[in-house]
Amino acid sequence: MATPSPRSGLVSTIAESVRSGICVVVVGLPGAGRRETLRLVGDVMAGEEWTVRSLTGHGAAGRPLESLALSGIHAPNSGALTPLGAAQALSSRAGSAPVLLLVSDGDRLDEASATVLAAAADDPAVTVVITVRPPYPGAAAVDTVLARREATALWIPPASFEAIHRLVSDTLGGDVDADAAGRVYALSGGLPGIARAITLTARQAGGLVQRGQRWSAERDLWSRGLAATLVKLTEGLSEAEREGCWVLAELGPTDLVTVRRLLPWSILTALDDRGLLRFVDDDRGPVAALFPPVLEDYLRHRAPAARGRAAADRVAEARTQTDASTALPGQSPRPPLHAPNRWSSSPEAAAILGRVLHEETARRVTQSRAQWEARPGALTAVAYVQALLDDGADDHEIDDVLAAARTAQLPADRDALRLRLWEVVYRATSRRETHQAMDLLTQTAHEIPGSGAAVSAVEQHLRLMLPGLGTAELPAYPRPAEIEQVRQLARPLQTSGLPRWNAVDIVRLVRGEVLLSGGRTSDAVADFADLSPADPLRRDPYSVIPLAQLCDGDIAGAIQSSQRQLDLARGTLDRTRIEPYGYVVALGLFLQGRLGTLRDHLTSLFAVNAPAVLAPEARAGLLSISAGLSLWEGAFDSAHDMVVQLDALGLSAGPFPYMSPAATAAALALARGVPADEATAGAWEEVTTLIDDGHLLAAVFESVRLLELHVDGERTARAAQVAFASQGSIMPAMGAFLEGAGDHSPERLLAAADVLRDAGLVLYATRAHAMAVRYLRQEGRSDAAARESLHLRRAVHAAGDDLSLVLSARLDPESVLTPREREVAHLIAAGLTNREVAERLVVSERTIDNHLYRVFRKLGVKTREDLIGLV
Repeated sequence: MATPSPRSGLVSTIAESVRSGICVVVVGLPGAGRRETLRLVGDVMAGEEWTVRSLTGHGAAGRPLESLALSGIHAPNSGALTPLGAAQALSSRAGSAPVLLLVSDGDRLDEASATVLAAAADDPAVTVVITVRPPYPGAAAVDTVLARREATALWIPPASFEAIHRLVSDTLGGDVDADAAGRVYALSGGLPGIARAITLTARQAGGLVQRGQRWSAERDLWSRGLAATLVKLTEGLSEAEREGCWVLAELGPTDLVTVRRLLPWSILTALDDRGLLRFVDDDRGPVAALFPPVLEDYLRHRAPAARGRAAADRVAEARTQTDASTALPGQSPRPPLHAPNRWSSSPEAAAILGRVLHEETARRVTQSRAQWEARPGALTAVAYVQALLDDGADDHEIDDVLAAARTAQLPADRDALRLRLWEVVYRATSRRETHQAMDLLTQTAHEIPGSGAAVSAVEQHLRLMLPGLGTAELPAYPRPAEIEQVRQLARPLQTSGLPRWNAVDIVRLVRGEVLLSGGRTSDAVADFADLSPADPLRRDPYSVIPLAQLCDGDIAGAIQSSQRQLDLARGTLDRTRIEPYGYVVALGLFLQGRLGTLRDHLTSLFAVNAPAVLAPEARAGLLSISAGLSLWEGAFDSAHDMVVQLDALGLSAGPFPYMSPAATAAALALARGVPADEATAGAWEEVTTLIDDGHLLAAVFESVRLLELHVDGERTARAAQVAFASQGSIMPAMGAFLEGAGDHSPERLLAAADVLRDAGLVLYATRAHAMAVRYLRQEGRSDAAARESLHLRRAVHAAGDDLSLVLSARLDPESVLTPREREVAHLIAAGLTNREVAERLVVSERTIDNHLYRVFRKLGVKTREDLIGLV
């Protein structure tokens, strides 16, 4: 199956306008995909038997009709091209088919060509879709074309992360790390043409490198070869506007008050109109930044130029009273952003935030290095190595700091314990040196007095998350003799900038993780309630707390609290908490069936590209959820990319929901034609392993994922028993789904759908309802199937937010058929012959044959009778 276009939503909107006789102006920056959008619109309308003509604006002063002539428009009877002849050529139709004129670069049309297009558009059977670069309105030629027609304007939105990831993978010809794709997205702002240029030039310059079968990114993807692409973004700017771009590049993303000291509103408005400026609101007001973010790189790399030096002088003068202590060597100082800063989740804001995070991480490396060199100690070492890890430093850089800390003979106190445990988790998760990490734990218990409880907790955490280390057990609390030391550990570590940390909290946290993994969700929530209170900013470093809240039954509350923490993490530029809380929000949206909102959320997270390196389970969950969504969208290539990256993380299949690639891999195998039982055998075997290892929560979620692929009766029944025996409301509700599917009982599935919906599991309720309809059809109960199918469609329509993706084509044909295919299917189902349908629709019988072939293929039916009751 072909991968859906990243512009499918926009294309559908344009197509609906065209069918209604409304002309459309499509506005987008260079690289936004204007021509691709036109091509897709043309394909859709040609499939509905419109006559489609394509033109490109090539006009120049003094050359009338040049745009039309260069686009291949010829005068009737091969005579000289005249305005009248050109208008006739554009509006001529084959039979009674309406005409669609696709005009690329409409802002570059010459005046005579625009007048001819306006004359052609006077025919109500002619509709125009015209692309322009911003600003809009502003191009006189476009105003001329549409002067006498109803028209609407649509901006091309940034592509989703998935689309850019797929583009980068296709361009490089191999699998690509999500980190590398995220870097490209953050620079390009989701503009496909810019993303492709970044990918190509970075590969040539060595910024993108292939390691084994996968491509990954070096620290800097900038290349001088990008200049040829990016110069198009500033074409047509006035001198004052160009100067404004240089100033904004020198400033970087900055609060509007500072920007206004340097640039007047007239310049900011002009750049905003041209799509080169974005405003992102925070608690004090908007932050202004160049867009796409790579434009800032382009200008800053040209800083030695006269305009760059002039901009630097202006910025330096405006900052004479600004603290420049946080500046990076060789860079202009930039004022710090206010924290917390509530960033929007739009793709543009995510790209800008990714840029800010990149600079903030580099700043933290410089700052923490200076603190470590000035005051060598365990805490300064922790802050330094964490900053290096976030910045993507080589392993040897981190090893050098850890080695220096060991040779410094630091006191064997609680701070040394914190550094040692950081190293243990780092070696186990980032370096995959699990056995060395476990040996280091044993060594730590012997060398640091009073470390037993914390060491044991970290050991159980690693056993829970990583394969091959044995089954995790509940860690014991510290002995009473350690309580006073623990109290001292609970104080906020403001000087180091590190989050709170103490042994009791570590034990409680891991105990909660183990309880949650075992399906004891209510016990986990109770244990987490005893954790130390959040810091004054109400930041909470433990995303597993709302995850337990979600799995215990409060999905809406978990989404709300996680979103609040995610906003704080973005605002305070704390990259270690962005993906962990983003995973909980994603899981909640997924379960609620809010798939459109989920896609935007995933794009914002991957575009920011802030992986929590020491908590790879969050990235695993995000990749797995994204893969599931890609499967429903038919984007199998993207789903495959996610599976490859999930495998590369090296985590166990548990302990939390949607961390395993097995179900997605099974779906991909099924799509390749592998028999269902064979395709899912490994995934169902993994369910057995999860149950045997005590990962009961993950086992139930994985079982429910597999139901739409193949029902393994024995394992489904076992998973149902586990679910019914678990705490909270979520797992027992999924148990009802598993039981109904295992029994092939439409009645139990319908009852389960009600239970799931009441529990907030709208996604699973929809799937259970759909499975019940399928079983009713298989039993020949067509009346009941039609009735329940109607109820299901209404429920899905009422929910909105792209929940219809969950339904198969058999249940929701309107989601896969074009309007003309739908019309043909209804007439055939009503009993008309192909000839009768052709006569009614005034088309050839061969055309109806083609439409019917596509209908059968899309709906998976073989006879005309199968359409009855289906459409």
